[in-house]
Amino acid sequence: MRDLHGRQLVLDENSFLKKVGQKNDALNNQASKRYHSLWNDQGKLKDNDEAVDTRRQQAQSMTNSFYDLVTDFYEYGWGQSFHFAKLYKGDTFEQNINRHEAFLALKLGLNNNMRVLDVGCGVGGPLREIVKSSGGAHVTGINNNAYQIERCLAYSKRYGLSARTDFIKGDFTNMPIEAQTFDAVFSVEATVHAPRLEMVYGEIFRVLKPGGRFACYEWCTTEAYDENDMTQKKIIHAIEQGNSISKLYSTKQCLAALLSVGFKIIEEGDVAVEDRGTLGPFDGAATVPWYYTLSKPDPGLRGLLRSPWGRRYTDTLLTILHKFRMVPSGVLETSQLLNAAADNLVLGGEMGIFTPMFFFLVEKPLE
Repeated sequence: MRDLHGRQLVLDENSFLKKVGQKNDALNNQASKRYHSLWNDQGKLKDNDEAVDTRRQQAQSMTNSFYDLVTDFYEYGWGQSFHFAKLYKGDTFEQNINRHEAFLALKLGLNNNMRVLDVGCGVGGPLREIVKSSGGAHVTGINNNAYQIERCLAYSKRYGLSARTDFIKGDFTNMPIEAQTFDAVFSVEATVHAPRLEMVYGEIFRVLKPGGRFACYEWCTTEAYDENDMTQKKIIHAIEQGNSISKLYSTKQCLAALLSVGFKIIEEGDVAVEDRGTLGPFDGAATVPWYYTLSKPDPGLRGLLRSPWGRRYTDTLLTILHKFRMVPSGVLETSQLLNAAADNLVLGGEMGIFTPMFFFLVEKPLE
């Protein structure tokens, strides 16, 4: 892992060029080619049942390569929480993100006597917010990417939260955790990386204590999605390709997967749906669409970087640096991959065929 990402662990989120610049050229290029090979064949998209099965079989290595490529980009544009949120007017993006995370602690009824699991914890941004908003619950994060786990440990130490956090490097479809270990489980836009949702939901069911609850924001297609519409299908496939998703489930398939492993559904619904005003699409509404953070510049440097203008700037800068071999191989290709993903996330949101925050709260029965 250090061989790929360089000798120095850089925690400053704004030191993007320093982080990507110290990556090993050959190893980063290898990770980039490994990832893209699962999606493209001589310039043609692999989008059939056989290709989906291949990606499902290689989901762990595919997603590990993906996060080796994109983690520095995500911190550059998003900070330490790699997810969307319901965007209330008058609040900053960061305030909306923190509220989105704290909502899970509220729904799970967490307190400082509980042991909690974060499935697919990224670099630990949501996990650390849950510790704070719950009044000190102990939260363990599981993640299969060594670079992200290293960053989790360093951030917890920096913020004085080491005593309330633990981290496990492991496959969340085969967790190295004893059954009935945790009082509660949450996941923020991460379980979508599983080859099949039933695989990760089944493991979550196993490690939960009877009566324990699981709260999640899941990426799904909506009821408006028509797989026979080729325009819509291309948008969804581009979202899958740009985010290391073997195959997106619909909201109905997601709920069926939860029921199939034994969960009882307490609450569910798409929280990405904005509050619409009475005077027009958004006049008088409390929120704006979740995808605005990718289509319009939010205040602040990161808000600009996430916008089309900021992403174009980053891509142009990396194109120049790549030309003069001042960034490792694969970095420019990763920027282009994420730009295409962002554009299609906006399209999916505008068409109402995709949601990054299908919320559910489920319970493991006592018997």
